[in-house]
Amino acid sequence: MHDLTYQNIQTLNNLLSEAVKTVIVTHAKPDGDALGSSLAMFRYIRMQNKVCCIILPNRYPGNLDFLMDEDTSSRITIGEHHRKEAERIIMESDLIICLDFNAFHRTDILQDALTSSSAAKVLIDHHLNPDRDAFTLVISETQVSSASELLYHTLMKMPDISGNACNLPPRVIEALMTGMTTDTNNFGNSVFPGTLE
Repeated sequence: MHDLTYQNIQTLNNLLSEAVKTVIVTHAKPDGDALGSSLAMFRYIRMQNKVCCIILPNRYPGNLDFLMDEDTSSRITIGEHHRKEAERIIMESDLIICLDFNAFHRTDILQDALTSSSAAKVLIDHHLNPDRDAFTLVISETQVSSASELLYHTLMKMPDISGNACNLPPRVIEALMTGMTTDTNNFGNSVFPGTLE
């Protein structure tokens, strides 16, 4: 995984530590991987008692409701229902974490706000051809099952996790597992040795 370098992990850790308002964004019509990776990142950031929220371009499918809890539900804004609010949150943030998409056009109605934001932007994604020039930091790997799997590998390298999955809260692990399960069709495709490990 060529982007999971010590320097990139340090950069990500510094950006998260210095951020006052972090927003997490994923692609339009979010699926299990988009929502799972977003919730895992949200819960990881909340572990550090930091201000964080999630903006989804559209509502996620109802079969993923089990991933929600009171803290999470109250910090999700659906762009198609509250576009002005979503744009305001993006413009007021100083760090934007982008998960499970390779370019801003995949966020549909959020594209203009994301493009014009002066916040630092981090991309963690598994799709081909990431728009590297649009981001402050890119962690991209196509030889993984999902953004959730790539986020797992990323979090495992963070200083406070130190390679020990027991340091990840169960709700983070549940969200990551959901993303990996749905993006592989229950481990029927796009499965690599690292996925099963």
